Amino acid sequence: MVQEIRFCKPEGEYYFLSPLAAFPIKMSVDGKLFTFPTVEHYYQAMKFYVSDPRFHIVLHQDNPDMARLLTKTPEYKTNRRANFDGQKFEIMENALRAKFKQNPDAAEMLKSTGDAILIKSCPVCYKCGFGEGSGFNRIGKVLMQIRAELQK
Repeated sequence: MVQEIRFCKPEGEYYFLSPLAAFPIKMSVDGKLFTFPTVEHYYQAMKFYVSDPRFHIVLHQDNPDMARLLTKTPEYKTNRRANFDGQKFEIMENALRAKFKQNPDAAEMLKSTGDAILIKSCPVCYKCGFGEGSGFNRIGKVLMQIRAELQK
């Protein structure tokens, strides 16, 4: 039987799979190179253009959950990057690929999950995760695809 690995909480053996796990990534945004502390910092910052001060405020949050919660406040809900909603899944996938390409230790941990089904099991995230027993599990599917590519 194929094992399922569920991840979300900021602890446990498989937390490294989470976009919130502390694996920095270097990404070019609007022609400038930045180092983001986590995939989540990158994803949240991409809601804004580099010229917007909110981009830098999100980038420099102490932890990824603070970055995520900040973008849910009213002053961060308006005047966002025009194409973010249409590209958000691609943005997340690119960031996850960067995480495992730029952090060899994370890549080895991902490969060590073998052929387990990876499920982002977060009660509130049904678009990218599994959420309350249903959802799309997009992050888990992307991670399994990256793992297959790494195993070749």
